[in-house]
Amino acid sequence: MRALFFTLFFTTYAFSQISILISPKMKLKDITQKDLANLYLKKVTHINGIKLIPVDNSNQQIFHEFYQKIVKKTPEQLHAYWIKQIYHGKTKPPKRLSSAALKNALKQNSYLIGYDKNPKTGKILMTIR
Repeated sequence: MRALFFTLFFTTYAFSQISILISPKMKLKDITQKDLANLYLKKVTHINGIKLIPVDNSNQQIFHEFYQKIVKKTPEQLHAYWIKQIYHGKTKPPKRLSSAALKNALKQNSYLIGYDKNPKTGKILMTIR
């Protein structure tokens, strides 16, 4: 029973933290959850006058957790949203990158913003619990 408790506790803790990452060169100091949601739904392209290019995590678990916490959409709702956007010729979903590819991309492109669990590099803009 004790082992089950610790497993559930630490699994929940690990599941609950996602870091929002930006390039160390970026001058953005903070971002609201609403602005982040609008950015990832591609309703806006600039935050506080700074151009940002959102990048999704290719890990399905991290991807779904991020969208449920920030955008407040289930995978089905998100899929329907992007189908509608594409059908009407408005925009496409953000590109998906692995954690390693995101790490490299953040070094090369100062406009990128991404998210990951337990990142080893990059400037952490905020942590989502």
